[in-house]
Amino acid sequence: MIEGAPAPVLGVITMAIPFEPTRSYVYKATRYEILPRIVELARPYGDVPFLLRDLSKKVLNDTYTREQLDIQIRKAQSDVLQRMSRIFGFYIPFLAKNLRIFERVGDGMFRNVSNLEEDEEIAEADADPDAIADEEAGPVGFVDTAGFIYMYSFPTIVREGVRFPIKIGLTRADDADARVQQQCRQTCCFENPTVLRTWKVQQVAAVEQAIHSILRARGRKRDAPGTEWFDTTLDEVESIVKFVQETG
Repeated sequence: MIEGAPAPVLGVITMAIPFEPTRSYVYKATRYEILPRIVELARPYGDVPFLLRDLSKKVLNDTYTREQLDIQIRKAQSDVLQRMSRIFGFYIPFLAKNLRIFERVGDGMFRNVSNLEEDEEIAEADADPDAIADEEAGPVGFVDTAGFIYMYSFPTIVREGVRFPIKIGLTRADDADARVQQQCRQTCCFENPTVLRTWKVQQVAAVEQAIHSILRARGRKRDAPGTEWFDTTLDEVESIVKFVQETG
């Protein structure tokens, strides 16, 4: 139950998970949207400790209105009321520590946890640069080839019939699923991705750039950590791929 909750108002940043003044919403939003944004702010600190509450406050103030953060929610099987801001203040450090995103060093200070898998991938790529597919068209003289356009998202934020965050990329490998799993082996991904659709195309880099350009022109580019994320739908992307192939 919610005591005197004002009507929800969208915050500054559009959220993929629909806003609800509930503890369950705070948990999901923290895990899948708030923490990834904090990760981006924390990345420049490297191994230097930082105050997590300062980064949390910035992200929350950029995402929600003061009215939303001040909504009071009753604790389960209790008459105690807590503001949403306080509940976020509990879940952010709790999940950051338990998901091994940050390491607690005391006095409210946290430190980035080094990602050993990511370090291994970097070393592997340095040893064999040809093993990693190019993400863009490439340097002058680059010859575009056939490959796969893929789109993926995460089960928690997939929606039917409405726009939701979708990553659109390319790979020249035969296994798009493996490419997606490779991309998501990092601390800011909290669940296994779902490959929504793939298309085999000629001149894969050119097709990818055309899709991105059309979506950007339509205002679909998502202002979020990472690149190539768009607020779109399966049908919209499929129609763009078909159009690009027919006119290419």
